[in-house]
This record gives sequence, structure tokens and C-alpha cells, in this order.
Amino acid sequence: MRDAFGLFATGVTIVTGRKPNGEPAGVTVNSFTSVSLTPPLLLWCLQNASTSLDAFAVGLEFAVHVLSLDHEDEAMHFARRAADKFPARFAGGAGPPRIDGALCRLECVVEAHHAGGDHTIVLGRVIRCESAGGAPLVFQEGVFGRFTALPRGRHVEAWETFNGDWF
Repeated sequence: MRDAFGLFATGVTIVTGRKPNGEPAGVTVNSFTSVSLTPPLLLWCLQNASTSLDAFAVGLEFAVHVLSLDHEDEAMHFARRAADKFPARFAGGAGPPRIDGALCRLECVVEAHHAGGDHTIVLGRVIRCESAGGAPLVFQEGVFGRFTALPRGRHVEAWETFNGDWF
């Protein structure tokens, strides 16, 4: 099953927040997607066994950082279990810690949790968005890579005539 799911290429994000005691928390996440534009909602999934789960309780703030090609080391760093993931610059302050150089930072508030097997589905309301653009970091079949666009216009006509009925 893991191999089958791994065939789906995804972007890579780091989600940051703060535990109730103020300690910064951060995890690498590729189970991230938009849910709604009105209201602006997104979701992502976190293992139930994660030591960071309490940083993402309902009502708390968090930030999703969409990573660039330059963030492979950070993605690996935040994918590991470690007692102290953050450098000293994240030690103080309020709000979710910031990952510098992200393509996009979505600041959110946890709206709800939903059970999802061995994961918790975190639903967040976006309250602020910053976007810088650039080349995204992509993950597929256990490796990082890059997105390569098809020649412009190759499938534009099909998308322009698509009316929303797939079946």
C-alpha cells in the first residue's frame, strides 16, 4: 500500500506551531491540500503517535510552509523525531515559527480534528497568506525531485472546455 500511495507525486511542506508550553513544534508534511476558498480552508494529516500533536489542538495557530527546491535538508530535518528541532532563533516569540525562504506561508487556526486511521486530519482556516514563488520541492517514491512543466498550451484547450463533469 505504501508503494502504491508513493506513486502519487506531492509537494512538500513543513507545518509549524507551538505547544501549550510555548515550545516550538514542526513536522514535514506531504498530506496537505486545499479544501475551500470560501471560507479559506486547508487540511493536512499528522500521525496520532506524533509528539507534536498537542501543538495543533483546536483553536491554536499553525503555519504551512510550501518548500522550494532549496529546502531538501529542512524537509529531512523536520521529518525526524528529535527533542530539539529548532535553532535558537525560534526559541522565543509568539505564533508559529517561520521557515525562511518558503515559496508560500499559510498562517492558520485549527478549526477541527477528524479521525483518520493512524493519523489525525487537521482542518485549518487560513487567516494570512504570503507567497514568494519559485520552484517547488516534490516528493515521489521516497525521493525528492523537481516539477517539470509540459510545453505551455499542450492541454489548455481540454481544461478550458472542462465543465466539471468527470463521469
